[in-house]
Amino acid sequence: MERRDFLNLVVTGISTSDSTLGQTVPVGAPADVFIERSVSGKPNQGKVFALVTPHLDDGPIFAGGTIVKMLNEGFTGYLIRTSNDEKDSYRRTLGETVLANEQDAELLAKTVGLKQVFDLSYRNHRMDDVARSEIRGRLIFLFRLLHVDTVLSYDPWGHYEENPDHYITAQAVEAACWMAGGSLDFPEHFAAGLRPHSVSEKYYFARGPQLVNRVVDISATLPGKLAAIRSCRTMVDHMVKDLNDTLAAKNLRIPALTGDPSSAGDEFIRAVFQARDHFTGGKYALEYAEEFHYIGPDHSLDEYISRNAVRV
Repeated sequence: MERRDFLNLVVTGISTSDSTLGQTVPVGAPADVFIERSVSGKPNQGKVFALVTPHLDDGPIFAGGTIVKMLNEGFTGYLIRTSNDEKDSYRRTLGETVLANEQDAELLAKTVGLKQVFDLSYRNHRMDDVARSEIRGRLIFLFRLLHVDTVLSYDPWGHYEENPDHYITAQAVEAACWMAGGSLDFPEHFAAGLRPHSVSEKYYFARGPQLVNRVVDISATLPGKLAAIRSCRTMVDHMVKDLNDTLAAKNLRIPALTGDPSSAGDEFIRAVFQARDHFTGGKYALEYAEEFHYIGPDHSLDEYISRNAVRV
């Protein structure tokens, strides 16, 4: 996330109180939007998802409730972080920032129950310097190795994205999802015991306009989402202190954001992220929700196969 997005939210006077964001927007969910709700048990036991994002806080902020929901329902989850997040801290050096965010990535995995973190460690805000074919190849290897069924990432078709790390990662993810299933892409993988494995399901999120065709009800998993965001300690601290600096320049101060860092972080998370998800949920008559451009498995041949397939 960009720091200025949150500064503008508060400094320009946009309210995040329940009186404005808690109202159900009387537009109704479009007919082509599917509402995905939590289910009991472990219906997805044995399935694997990969959260593939350039920055540590991207997944918790945009899909944290969905991630917790998937884990609760039996998925095994992995984090693949493509950048080293060296630019996201408050008044630390580049090296200190890389280490702090690396430690926070492990905390995130422990907090929500992800099995492992893979850091590709490309330069933060410099990913457009990297050949997309290189990033794509590394993702293909991981998708095959981990047998990834589902990815969560930035939408490669999201509009007005200004951060190169976001759209470079998104484009590499989209291409790698189908190329991982080919037998002639990186055949040397097969000598190491891997097999072709396509990713069949995608949950894409975006900061700007996008096609939204799936909304996940995160009312039951909101506490887990807030804990996930909270685990991004270095980045949350950066957001809070940047906001405080911006307010101080205007001779303003929010007392709840200037005390204990942990309490200030919690207040900021509630004021920005929880309020935003409450507003999103209101559009669909839900308490809290996350929006996605969802691409599911291809069922176009299912009917033909059921009519014509014979046992051998």
